[in-house]
Parts: sequence; structure tokens; C-alpha cells
Amino acid sequence: MVVYVSIAGDWLQGPYVYYLYSTYGFGKGEIGQLFIAGFGSSMLFGTIVGSLADKQGRRRACVTYCITYILSCITKHSPQYKILMIGRVLGGIATSLLFSAFESWLVAEHNKRGFEQQWLSLTFSKAIFLGNGLVAILSGLFGNLLVDSLSLGPVAPFDAAACFLAIGMAIILSSWTENFGDPSENKDLLTQFRGAAVAIASGLLVVSHPPSCNNYFLRFLFVPFSLIFCALQMKKLLCWVPSSLCLKVQCTPLCSFGLLL
Repeated sequence: MVVYVSIAGDWLQGPYVYYLYSTYGFGKGEIGQLFIAGFGSSMLFGTIVGSLADKQGRRRACVTYCITYILSCITKHSPQYKILMIGRVLGGIATSLLFSAFESWLVAEHNKRGFEQQWLSLTFSKAIFLGNGLVAILSGLFGNLLVDSLSLGPVAPFDAAACFLAIGMAIILSSWTENFGDPSENKDLLTQFRGAAVAIASGLLVVSHPPSCNNYFLRFLFVPFSLIFCALQMKKLLCWVPSSLCLKVQCTPLCSFGLLL
């Protein structure tokens, strides 16, 4: 339940980021810089948030995700470029936490309670189908209802996302217990970076874990190109079709391909 609410807070924002920036009068170049800041922030902080979550606590990291993303949503009310840039950086950090801390907490809690291992794979299957599939589609439709049908403006989906995130944070604080990574496996960040670099350079990741590598490779092919498509085509879609149809078109390709993956 918490994961679905948290993912909804993420999916609600996606289709309206470019649209919001364009209504503030920013050009394609400035919008591109904002997008790059968000993805760059996620790339940079994604290398350390997992380790920090293991040391400081996964529950605390999930709460940090909610707080960080809520702050990012609040910045969308400002038309100032610097404020929006801060929001993009915060959003990148939150995205890194979303796809690391929640899964780590779930696996640790599952093992701590002694549940059967096959239940874990079923849980992840449902989370991917419902979270990245059904919830994504419903979030897109709900966002379109707020912006187009109710005419609440392009910031409305971000306010709704903040509400979902606040609900998720309340559930986490009231019902989740804290868990940590294995202290014996904790290494400093520099050592982890060196180990990752050696593994990539030597090809050990491909040889030792081919299924995992194939999964990562498929995601590498899908995610960047889908985001590039959104960034390059949204301006054309905004000009060629009515706003309601345009906003639905933004969500549909990502949701459809997400279901296939």
C-alpha cells in the first residue's frame, strides 16, 4: 500500500513537468537544462543513497524520500528558474531513494519475519504490475482530471502528489519498523566505487550474473529513450492536439511499455 501511494506521488508529476515549465515561459534549452539537472542529480546521488540507507536506516530513507519529493513539489509553484532548478535536484535525489530504499526495507523485513522466499518474488511482481502499470495509468488520468476537467492549473498534479507523499509518510511513521544493512558488509564509499569500476571494467557483472545484466540492459535501452522522446516531442504535442489529449498521450507510451517490461 505504501509503495503504491509513493509511486503515485512520482507518476502524477511526470506528464506535467514539461507542460508546467512551458507555461512559465521557458524555452526548449532552459527546459532541457532543468531535465538534465534532475537526471544528473539522480545519477550522482543514486550511487550513494543505497549505502547511506543501509547505514542510517531504510525506514528513515523512505521518510526522507517523501520529505524531499514534497519539497520538490512545493518549488513548482515558483516561476523562478533557480527555484525550479533546486526542485529538480531534490526530485532526482527522491527518485534515487524511491528505487532503492523501499525495496531494501521490504527484503530485510521479509527475511526478518521468516516469510517464504517465493512470496518475495510474488510481491515484486505485483508491485511492478500495479505500481508501474495500473497506478501509473490511474495517476495520469487523475492528473488530467485535475488539470483539464477541473481546470485547477498545471501545478495541481504536483500538489496532489505532495498529498499522496504525505499520506505515505504518515503510514511509514506509524506502522513500519526500522532495519539496517549488514554491518560486516559496510564499506566506505570510495571502496565501493573502486569495486564497481573493477567489476564493470573486467566484465565480471556480465559473466557472473547474466540474468541481472539482461534486465539492466533492457532498462538502459527503455528508460533513456522514452525520456528523450518525452522531452523532444512534448512541445510538438502541445501545439498539435488539445491539452486533454496531449496530457494523456504523454502518459500512455511509458505506461504501456512499462507493463510489457
